[in-house]
Amino acid sequence: MKSSIHDLRIFGGTSLFQNPVHVGHPNLLRKQQLERRLSAVLNSGQLTNHGPQVRKFEERLSELMKVRHAVAVCNATTALQILAKALNLTGEIIMPAFTFIATAHAMDWIGLTPVFADIDPVTHTISPSSVQRCLSANTSAILGVHVWGNLCDVESLQNIADEHAVPLIFDACHAFGSSRAGKFAGQFGRAEVFSLHATKLVHSLEGGVITTNDDDLAARCRRLRNFGITGLTEISDIGINGKMHELSAAAGLHSLEDLPEILAVNRRNRMLWAEQLANTSGLNLQSVPQGQQSNYQYVVGRVDASRFGLTRDQLITVVRAEGLFARSYFVPGCHRSVPYSHHAGAECELTVTEAILQDVLQLPTGLAVEPSIIERAGQLLEFIARNSRAIFEEMLRTPVLDHHPQDPVFFGTVATPPQTANAAIPVAGVDGPLRSHVRHADTVPEPHLTTVSEAAVSAMMHQRSGAQ
Repeated sequence: MKSSIHDLRIFGGTSLFQNPVHVGHPNLLRKQQLERRLSAVLNSGQLTNHGPQVRKFEERLSELMKVRHAVAVCNATTALQILAKALNLTGEIIMPAFTFIATAHAMDWIGLTPVFADIDPVTHTISPSSVQRCLSANTSAILGVHVWGNLCDVESLQNIADEHAVPLIFDACHAFGSSRAGKFAGQFGRAEVFSLHATKLVHSLEGGVITTNDDDLAARCRRLRNFGITGLTEISDIGINGKMHELSAAAGLHSLEDLPEILAVNRRNRMLWAEQLANTSGLNLQSVPQGQQSNYQYVVGRVDASRFGLTRDQLITVVRAEGLFARSYFVPGCHRSVPYSHHAGAECELTVTEAILQDVLQLPTGLAVEPSIIERAGQLLEFIARNSRAIFEEMLRTPVLDHHPQDPVFFGTVATPPQTANAAIPVAGVDGPLRSHVRHADTVPEPHLTTVSEAAVSAMMHQRSGAQ
């Protein structure tokens, strides 16, 4: 463990984790059995076109989520688009700005206009009261997003949808295995969409699924995923190729068998993180809302810079250099990403969204994260918090901050780029081109970048020092 701040990688020391620890790492157990399963598919002669593996996978998903229909598709983005088309949506669709960009892209790509609503400060899911304020004569649907394994306030959203006669659908990509009031995700609204991407709780290497209790809607989704074909020569709808292939379905069936163990490990890891961070002031983990059961797919915290001593982005810079690849989902927010920065929906206030985007972070979990890793990571975070003032001041003095050699943020860049007096030092670990910067006192903020002024942080540090 570190005995001095100069042992930190950003200042030229050695990374604590030579092999990076990721937030999202594929959960793969019993690899030999998976290989045999895939080999059997290859030898079967049927690789796609709604074969026996896909049919079995859909049946198993329906059983687990206690829903009438599960429609397997090639990925969740395509699933959202098929669902929107099956519902004949046009005009505006209300969704949170705090979601993965694919939620907005999927709708915009097919001609719908995303209108961004605010979120609840506790669950980070879409706020029903904000949805009310975002409604207009052009609203065609409400798209809630379950986040981190927390389910939306589905009852309030359903009441709003019913009152205004618009369908309620859900992006449930984070919610497999989570429940609310005893009902599993997959049973709410007109339909829900799950991601089966390789980093999700249950995965099919790549894939998605639409769940619904609506027989007619399920039938139309099935047609649309297969070009609208209804018979040997009959075509009833304008569809696309959204089919899941047999290899993905076989991998999905394999993953479902591991679900109990994955859930148990996620619960264990969440408990261990809570224990490790119990005495780390200013880094607070999100709790599970009352009445819900979480899959704990993500370990989510918020950084109170006035208490911790560093901003979220500064903390991520330090820990990523150590090989603890924390993330800052969903910076910069859909509403601030380039395609939507002048988009419809700007009239909806996003006060909570803006606040959470400044301080939320995610820590590694999953089968690849052993208890010993969490223990070492917790000790690292406690060391950083204890020495935050010295770290902050050294960051200002250091012209170039070192980084982990396997950090993809720096792939394709020069390891130690030359810095001029007016150059900004990029902070690693924030998503996309809109990165925060640690800057020298005489520099000017780069346009269009989220920045943290040294004066503001220095004032914060003095306030923190005075409080101790």
